[in-house]
Amino acid sequence: MALTPDLVGQSETGSVVAGPQHFASLVFSGAPDVFSTPALGALVEATAAGWLAKHIDPGQMSVGAQIVINHTGATPPGLTVTVETKVTAIDGRRVDYEWTARDNREQVGNGTHQRFVIDAERFMSRLATKTAG
Repeated sequence: MALTPDLVGQSETGSVVAGPQHFASLVFSGAPDVFSTPALGALVEATAAGWLAKHIDPGQMSVGAQIVINHTGATPPGLTVTVETKVTAIDGRRVDYEWTARDNREQVGNGTHQRFVIDAERFMSRLATKTAG
């Protein structure tokens, strides 16, 4: 399946409940038990990659190449963080997204994300060579 310009504007949402595995206190000592910026980035990537997986050929995968995270609000344990990614451009193998994130109370983030569609077998072969070497 080819990525075509008519896919621009499509969106996908993903959510997680803020729990201990997402806490900033796991990233560095002394940080509070709130949803971390790295967890927000992971949710953005997973959501965008999930949308893209539905639109690429078997044997292909996508990799994140760039992410801009404006983490604008703290989310305490137990609240749900929901990300919406929206495709803003498709240029060959590159897909650009804008995204926003909300918890149950307010918007907590926004930014951009970029992914590339690649050949999975070729990627894994290069990775194996690098690992061996």
